Amino acid sequence: MNKMKDNIDCLIEWAVWGNLQSKNDLEGILLRGHILIDIILSTSLKRMEIQKCDTFSFHSKVKAFEKVNFSEIEKHKFLCKSLYELNNLRNKLAHEVDFNFRNGNFESWSLEIIKELDGMKYSNFTRRTKIVHSFSFLAKAILELR
Repeated sequence: MNKMKDNIDCLIEWAVWGNLQSKNDLEGILLRGHILIDIILSTSLKRMEIQKCDTFSFHSKVKAFEKVNFSEIEKHKFLCKSLYELNNLRNKLAHEVDFNFRNGNFESWSLEIIKELDGMKYSNFTRRTKIVHSFSFLAKAILELR
């Protein structure tokens, strides 16, 4: 069963990348990526038999994920930090009229994920595709955490 779950996790990584790779605007990538990671978090929490996680906000899902004890402690901490940062970026986009992608926070977030997490590179890296890949790397890492 673990082999099948690993194969499905890799397929989900590819699906996240595929869902975002056609987006050209960073706003669309951030909003769609946030939704996809929300779904991935729900999937992870369900695997851990955390009840009613579908009704949780993104922030509450991250809190529930943070409370789980994983053997890969440092990776778990990094994932939680990355998820909180992602949520902050999404909230700024949604609630701050002067939010600007040029400040580099979104790009820095994605570069840190690419540096720290493993994932499949599906296209040449550009500024936009690094951000797209960061979501697929993050999705895979969340699901692989044991």
